[in-house]
Amino acid sequence: MRNFHRWITGDLVFLFIFNIVTLGQKGLSEPWESELNVRQPPERVLNAIGIKPGMTIGELGVGRGRYTVFIADKIGNTGKVFANDIDETSLAYLRGRCRRLGIDNVETVVGKMDDPLFPESSIDLAIMVLVYHMIENPDNLLKNLKKSLKPGAKLVIIDPHDELIDREFGIDRSKNDLKVPTIKERIEKSSKSAGYELLKIETFLTLDYIFILKPIFTVEKISAYDLIKMSLLENRLDDAIRDFNNIKSDSIHYDISEKTFINLGSEFIGSRSYKEAIAVLNMGLELYPKSTRLFGEIGEIYLLSGEKEKARMVYRLFIEHGPDSLNIDKIMQNFDAMYEQMRQQIETKVP
Repeated sequence: MRNFHRWITGDLVFLFIFNIVTLGQKGLSEPWESELNVRQPPERVLNAIGIKPGMTIGELGVGRGRYTVFIADKIGNTGKVFANDIDETSLAYLRGRCRRLGIDNVETVVGKMDDPLFPESSIDLAIMVLVYHMIENPDNLLKNLKKSLKPGAKLVIIDPHDELIDREFGIDRSKNDLKVPTIKERIEKSSKSAGYELLKIETFLTLDYIFILKPIFTVEKISAYDLIKMSLLENRLDDAIRDFNNIKSDSIHYDISEKTFINLGSEFIGSRSYKEAIAVLNMGLELYPKSTRLFGEIGEIYLLSGEKEKARMVYRLFIEHGPDSLNIDKIMQNFDAMYEQMRQQIETKVP
Protein backbone atom coordinates (compact mmCIF):
# COMPACT_ATOMS: atom_id res chain seq x y z
CA MET A 1 0.00 0.00 0.00
CA ARG A 2 2.91 2.37 0.83
CA ASN A 3 4.49 1.73 -2.59
CA PHE A 4 1.12 2.29 -4.27
CA HIS A 5 0.75 5.59 -2.39
CA ARG A 6 4.24 6.67 -3.52
CA TRP A 7 3.32 5.84 -7.12
CA ILE A 8 0.07 7.82 -6.83
CA THR A 9 1.82 10.90 -5.41
CA GLY A 10 4.91 10.64 -7.62
CA ASP A 11 4.69 8.94 -11.00
CA LEU A 12 0.98 9.49 -11.45
CA VAL A 13 1.34 13.22 -10.82
CA PHE A 14 4.20 13.34 -13.34
CA LEU A 15 2.14 11.46 -15.94
CA PHE A 16 -0.82 13.75 -15.30
CA ILE A 17 1.29 16.89 -15.80
CA PHE A 18 3.04 15.30 -18.76
CA ASN A 19 -0.26 14.61 -20.51
CA ILE A 20 -1.43 18.18 -19.92
CA VAL A 21 1.81 19.65 -21.29
CA THR A 22 2.46 17.40 -24.27
CA LEU A 23 -0.85 15.86 -25.24
CA GLY A 24 -3.47 18.17 -23.83
CA GLN A 25 -2.64 21.20 -25.96
CA LYS A 26 -5.49 20.66 -28.41
CA GLY A 27 -4.17 17.12 -28.94
CA LEU A 28 -1.26 18.41 -31.05
CA SER A 29 1.21 15.62 -30.26
CA GLU A 30 1.29 12.13 -31.72
CA PRO A 31 1.92 9.34 -29.16
CA TRP A 32 5.39 8.52 -30.55
CA GLU A 33 6.47 12.16 -30.22
CA SER A 34 5.90 12.39 -26.48
CA GLU A 35 9.47 11.56 -25.38
CA LEU A 36 11.02 14.18 -27.68
CA ASN A 37 8.48 16.79 -26.64
CA VAL A 38 9.39 16.24 -23.00
CA ARG A 39 13.04 16.64 -23.96
CA GLN A 40 12.32 19.79 -26.03
CA PRO A 41 9.10 21.28 -24.57
CA PRO A 42 7.61 23.10 -27.57
CA GLU A 43 5.89 25.88 -25.65
CA ARG A 44 9.00 26.72 -23.63
CA VAL A 45 11.27 26.61 -26.67
CA LEU A 46 8.97 28.71 -28.86
CA ASN A 47 8.69 31.34 -26.14
CA ALA A 48 12.46 31.40 -25.66
CA ILE A 49 13.22 31.97 -29.34
CA GLY A 50 10.61 34.69 -29.70
CA ILE A 51 7.88 33.16 -31.84
CA LYS A 52 4.78 35.33 -31.60
CA PRO A 53 1.30 35.54 -33.16
CA GLY A 54 1.25 36.86 -36.71
CA MET A 55 4.80 35.81 -37.61
CA THR A 56 5.77 33.96 -40.78
CA ILE A 57 7.91 30.96 -39.86
CA GLY A 58 10.00 28.76 -42.12
CA GLU A 59 10.69 25.34 -40.66
CA LEU A 60 13.31 23.19 -42.40
CA GLY A 61 13.20 19.40 -42.31
CA VAL A 62 9.79 19.18 -40.65
CA GLY A 63 9.26 15.45 -41.18
CA ARG A 64 5.70 14.72 -40.10
CA GLY A 65 5.44 18.07 -38.35
CA ARG A 66 6.18 17.37 -34.69
CA TYR A 67 7.10 21.02 -34.09
CA THR A 68 5.16 22.44 -37.03
CA VAL A 69 1.76 22.01 -35.40
CA PHE A 70 2.90 23.76 -32.22
CA ILE A 71 4.37 26.64 -34.24
CA ALA A 72 1.15 26.94 -36.27
CA ASP A 73 -0.90 27.05 -33.07
CA LYS A 74 1.45 29.63 -31.52
CA ILE A 75 1.39 32.10 -34.43
CA GLY A 76 -2.37 31.87 -34.88
CA ASN A 77 -4.56 32.59 -37.90
CA THR A 78 -2.69 35.80 -38.75
CA GLY A 79 0.62 33.92 -39.05
CA LYS A 80 1.88 31.32 -41.47
CA VAL A 81 4.25 28.36 -41.47
CA PHE A 82 6.17 27.29 -44.55
CA ALA A 83 6.96 23.65 -43.73
CA ASN A 84 9.89 22.29 -45.72
CA ASP A 85 11.16 18.78 -46.29
CA ILE A 86 12.65 16.74 -49.12
CA ASP A 87 10.39 13.77 -48.29
CA GLU A 88 7.06 14.26 -50.05
CA THR A 89 5.47 11.38 -48.13
CA SER A 90 6.17 13.03 -44.78
CA LEU A 91 4.74 16.30 -46.04
CA ALA A 92 1.62 14.48 -47.25
CA TYR A 93 1.19 13.08 -43.73
CA LEU A 94 1.59 16.60 -42.31
CA ARG A 95 -1.11 17.97 -44.61
CA GLY A 96 -3.50 15.28 -43.40
CA ARG A 97 -2.50 15.92 -39.80
CA CYS A 98 -3.21 19.64 -40.18
CA ARG A 99 -6.58 18.93 -41.78
CA ARG A 100 -7.50 16.62 -38.88
CA LEU A 101 -6.45 19.25 -36.31
CA GLY A 102 -8.17 22.11 -38.11
CA ILE A 103 -4.86 23.88 -38.80
CA ASP A 104 -5.03 25.95 -41.98
CA ASN A 105 -1.97 28.23 -41.71
CA VAL A 106 0.63 25.67 -42.83
CA GLU A 107 1.93 25.44 -46.41
CA THR A 108 4.15 22.49 -47.23
CA VAL A 109 7.21 23.05 -49.45
CA VAL A 110 9.14 20.24 -51.14
CA GLY A 111 12.71 21.51 -51.03
CA LYS A 112 16.14 20.43 -52.17
CA MET A 113 19.06 19.22 -50.07
CA ASP A 114 20.74 22.61 -50.49
CA ASP A 115 17.73 24.92 -50.83
CA PRO A 116 14.49 25.06 -48.81
CA LEU A 117 12.76 26.86 -51.71
CA PHE A 118 10.87 29.24 -49.44
CA PRO A 119 9.46 32.43 -51.00
CA GLU A 120 11.99 35.27 -51.11
CA SER A 121 12.08 37.84 -48.28
CA SER A 122 9.11 36.22 -46.57
CA ILE A 123 10.38 34.65 -43.35
CA ASP A 124 10.47 36.31 -39.91
CA LEU A 125 12.15 33.32 -38.28
CA ALA A 126 13.53 30.05 -39.63
CA ILE A 127 13.96 26.99 -37.44
CA MET A 128 15.65 23.60 -37.76
CA VAL A 129 14.96 21.00 -35.07
CA LEU A 130 17.35 18.02 -34.97
CA VAL A 131 18.21 18.56 -38.64
CA TYR A 132 21.49 20.44 -38.97
CA HIS A 133 23.79 17.72 -37.58
CA MET A 134 22.35 15.21 -40.08
CA ILE A 135 23.29 17.28 -43.14
CA GLU A 136 26.70 16.54 -44.62
CA ASN A 137 27.18 19.99 -46.18
CA PRO A 138 24.79 22.43 -44.48
CA ASP A 139 26.53 25.66 -45.55
CA ASN A 140 24.89 25.81 -48.98
CA LEU A 141 21.48 25.23 -47.41
CA LEU A 142 22.01 28.16 -45.03
CA LYS A 143 23.27 30.37 -47.86
CA ASN A 144 20.18 29.66 -49.95
CA LEU A 145 17.95 30.15 -46.94
CA LYS A 146 19.22 33.74 -46.55
CA LYS A 147 17.30 35.01 -49.57
CA SER A 148 14.05 33.96 -47.88
CA LEU A 149 14.74 35.84 -44.65
CA LYS A 150 13.44 39.32 -44.01
CA PRO A 151 15.77 42.00 -42.59
CA GLY A 152 16.00 41.40 -38.85
CA ALA A 153 14.99 37.74 -39.16
CA LYS A 154 16.63 34.98 -37.11
CA LEU A 155 17.65 31.40 -37.77
CA VAL A 156 17.24 28.98 -34.87
CA ILE A 157 19.06 25.63 -34.90
CA ILE A 158 18.20 23.09 -32.21
CA ASP A 159 20.70 20.25 -32.14
CA PRO A 160 21.91 17.64 -29.64
CA HIS A 161 24.93 17.73 -27.40
CA ASP A 162 28.00 16.06 -28.84
CA GLU A 163 27.67 12.84 -26.84
CA LEU A 164 24.27 12.16 -28.43
CA ILE A 165 25.57 12.92 -31.92
CA ASP A 166 28.61 10.70 -31.30
CA ARG A 167 26.35 7.86 -30.18
CA GLU A 168 24.08 8.33 -33.21
CA PHE A 169 26.96 8.19 -35.69
CA GLY A 170 29.30 5.87 -33.83
CA ILE A 171 31.99 8.49 -33.23
CA ASP A 172 34.73 7.69 -30.71
CA ARG A 173 36.48 10.91 -29.72
CA SER A 174 38.99 9.05 -27.53
CA LYS A 175 40.94 8.04 -30.63
CA ASN A 176 43.88 10.40 -30.94
CA ASP A 177 43.85 10.44 -34.74
CA LEU A 178 40.14 11.31 -34.91
CA LYS A 179 39.47 15.05 -35.12
CA VAL A 180 35.74 15.57 -35.31
CA PRO A 181 34.50 19.14 -34.77
CA THR A 182 31.94 19.70 -32.04
CA ILE A 183 28.45 20.83 -32.95
CA LYS A 184 29.35 24.32 -31.67
CA GLU A 185 32.43 24.41 -33.91
CA ARG A 186 30.43 23.23 -36.91
CA ILE A 187 27.77 25.89 -36.48
CA GLU A 188 30.34 28.62 -35.85
CA LYS A 189 32.04 27.61 -39.11
CA SER A 190 28.73 27.56 -40.98
CA SER A 191 27.87 31.01 -39.61
CA LYS A 192 31.00 32.52 -41.10
CA SER A 193 30.83 30.58 -44.36
CA ALA A 194 27.13 31.13 -45.04
CA GLY A 195 26.99 34.77 -43.95
CA TYR A 196 25.42 34.68 -40.50
CA GLU A 197 26.32 36.00 -37.07
CA LEU A 198 25.97 33.62 -34.12
CA LEU A 199 24.09 35.77 -31.60
CA LYS A 200 23.73 33.39 -28.64
CA ILE A 201 23.46 29.79 -27.50
CA GLU A 202 20.61 28.85 -25.17
CA THR A 203 21.51 25.98 -22.85
CA PHE A 204 18.39 25.45 -20.74
CA LEU A 205 17.56 22.15 -22.45
CA THR A 206 19.22 19.14 -20.85
CA LEU A 207 20.29 17.33 -24.03
CA ASP A 208 20.18 19.99 -26.75
CA TYR A 209 21.62 23.37 -27.65
CA ILE A 210 19.57 26.20 -29.15
CA PHE A 211 21.74 28.24 -31.52
CA ILE A 212 20.33 31.64 -32.55
CA LEU A 213 21.84 33.17 -35.69
CA LYS A 214 21.24 36.37 -37.61
CA PRO A 215 21.88 36.71 -41.37
CA ILE A 216 24.37 39.36 -42.43
CA PHE A 217 23.12 41.19 -45.50
CA THR A 218 25.42 43.25 -47.68
CA VAL A 219 23.88 46.48 -48.91
CA GLU A 220 24.53 47.50 -52.51
CA LYS A 221 25.83 51.03 -52.17
CA ILE A 222 24.69 53.97 -54.27
CA SER A 223 27.53 55.82 -55.99
CA ALA A 224 28.09 59.30 -54.56
CA TYR A 225 30.29 59.82 -57.63
CA ASP A 226 27.36 59.69 -60.05
CA LEU A 227 24.94 61.52 -57.76
CA ILE A 228 27.20 64.57 -57.25
CA LYS A 229 28.57 64.53 -60.78
CA MET A 230 25.10 64.77 -62.33
CA SER A 231 24.24 67.92 -60.37
CA LEU A 232 27.57 69.56 -61.21
CA LEU A 233 27.30 68.77 -64.91
CA GLU A 234 23.94 70.53 -64.92
CA ASN A 235 25.48 73.59 -63.22
CA ARG A 236 23.59 72.90 -60.00
CA LEU A 237 26.35 73.38 -57.43
CA ASP A 238 23.86 74.08 -54.61
CA ASP A 239 22.09 70.79 -55.36
CA ALA A 240 25.40 68.93 -55.34
CA ILE A 241 26.28 70.40 -51.94
CA ARG A 242 22.81 69.56 -50.63
CA ASP A 243 23.14 65.97 -51.88
CA PHE A 244 26.53 65.67 -50.22
CA ASN A 245 25.20 66.98 -46.90
CA ASN A 246 22.37 64.45 -47.04
CA ILE A 247 24.62 61.44 -47.63
CA LYS A 248 27.92 62.31 -45.97
CA SER A 249 27.11 60.39 -42.79
CA ASP A 250 25.58 57.38 -44.55
CA SER A 251 28.50 55.13 -45.47
CA ILE A 252 26.21 52.07 -45.36
CA HIS A 253 24.07 53.02 -48.34
CA TYR A 254 26.44 55.34 -50.24
CA ASP A 255 29.97 54.99 -51.51
CA ILE A 256 31.62 58.04 -49.94
CA SER A 257 35.14 56.69 -49.89
CA GLU A 258 38.15 58.99 -50.25
CA LYS A 259 38.79 57.48 -53.67
CA THR A 260 35.33 58.60 -54.84
CA PHE A 261 36.17 62.28 -54.34
CA ILE A 262 39.72 61.97 -55.68
CA ASN A 263 38.50 60.36 -58.89
CA LEU A 264 35.58 62.72 -59.39
CA GLY A 265 37.81 65.71 -58.72
CA SER A 266 40.33 64.42 -61.25
CA GLU A 267 37.59 64.07 -63.86
CA PHE A 268 36.62 67.72 -63.46
CA ILE A 269 40.29 68.77 -63.49
CA GLY A 270 40.68 66.87 -66.76
CA SER A 271 37.80 68.83 -68.26
CA ARG A 272 39.27 72.08 -66.83
CA SER A 273 36.11 72.58 -64.77
CA TYR A 274 38.06 73.96 -61.82
CA LYS A 275 35.16 75.38 -59.82
CA GLU A 276 33.40 72.00 -59.83
CA ALA A 277 36.64 70.16 -59.06
CA ILE A 278 37.34 72.40 -56.05
CA ALA A 279 33.81 71.82 -54.75
CA VAL A 280 34.18 68.04 -55.02
CA LEU A 281 37.62 67.93 -53.44
CA ASN A 282 36.50 70.12 -50.54
CA MET A 283 33.64 67.70 -49.94
CA GLY A 284 36.23 64.95 -49.70
CA LEU A 285 38.37 67.00 -47.31
CA GLU A 286 35.38 67.45 -45.02
CA LEU A 287 35.31 63.68 -44.61
CA TYR A 288 39.07 63.06 -44.89
CA PRO A 289 40.74 66.23 -43.55
CA LYS A 290 44.25 64.73 -43.59
CA SER A 291 44.16 63.31 -47.09
CA THR A 292 47.37 64.26 -48.91
CA ARG A 293 45.81 63.01 -52.15
CA LEU A 294 42.94 65.48 -51.91
CA PHE A 295 45.27 68.36 -51.05
CA GLY A 296 47.47 67.31 -53.95
CA GLU A 297 44.57 67.45 -56.40
CA ILE A 298 43.57 70.92 -55.18
CA GLY A 299 47.17 72.08 -55.46
CA GLU A 300 47.21 70.88 -59.06
CA ILE A 301 44.13 73.00 -59.82
CA TYR A 302 45.77 76.18 -58.50
CA LEU A 303 48.95 75.34 -60.35
CA LEU A 304 47.07 74.84 -63.62
CA SER A 305 45.03 78.02 -63.17
CA GLY A 306 48.07 80.12 -62.21
CA GLU A 307 46.90 80.98 -58.67
CA LYS A 308 50.29 81.01 -56.99
CA GLU A 309 49.37 81.99 -53.43
CA LYS A 310 46.53 79.52 -53.22
CA ALA A 311 48.88 76.88 -54.61
CA ARG A 312 51.45 77.81 -51.94
CA MET A 313 48.85 77.46 -49.15
CA VAL A 314 47.60 74.10 -50.36
CA TYR A 315 51.10 72.78 -51.04
CA ARG A 316 52.04 73.54 -47.44
CA LEU A 317 48.98 71.62 -46.24
CA PHE A 318 49.93 68.79 -48.60
CA ILE A 319 53.38 68.56 -47.01
CA GLU A 320 52.08 68.96 -43.45
CA HIS A 321 49.90 65.90 -43.84
CA GLY A 322 52.70 63.91 -45.44
CA PRO A 323 55.50 61.98 -43.70
CA ASP A 324 56.58 63.42 -40.35
CA SER A 325 60.24 63.42 -41.40
CA LEU A 326 59.74 66.18 -43.99
CA ASN A 327 61.22 69.62 -43.17
CA ILE A 328 58.25 71.78 -44.19
CA ASP A 329 59.89 75.20 -43.85
CA LYS A 330 62.96 74.17 -45.83
CA ILE A 331 60.86 72.75 -48.64
CA MET A 332 58.60 75.80 -48.73
CA GLN A 333 61.63 78.09 -49.14
CA ASN A 334 62.06 76.57 -52.60
CA PHE A 335 58.38 76.85 -53.51
CA ASP A 336 58.71 79.94 -55.74
CA ALA A 337 61.38 78.38 -57.93
CA MET A 338 59.51 75.08 -58.10
CA TYR A 339 56.25 76.85 -58.97
CA GLU A 340 57.82 78.85 -61.80
CA GLN A 341 59.44 75.74 -63.20
CA MET A 342 56.15 73.82 -63.22
CA ARG A 343 54.29 76.76 -64.76
CA GLN A 344 56.83 76.94 -67.58
CA GLN A 345 56.31 73.23 -68.25
CA ILE A 346 52.52 73.72 -68.34
CA GLU A 347 52.71 76.72 -70.66
CA THR A 348 55.11 74.93 -72.97
CA LYS A 349 52.60 72.05 -73.36
CA VAL A 350 49.62 74.31 -73.94
CA PRO A 351 49.14 74.89 -77.74
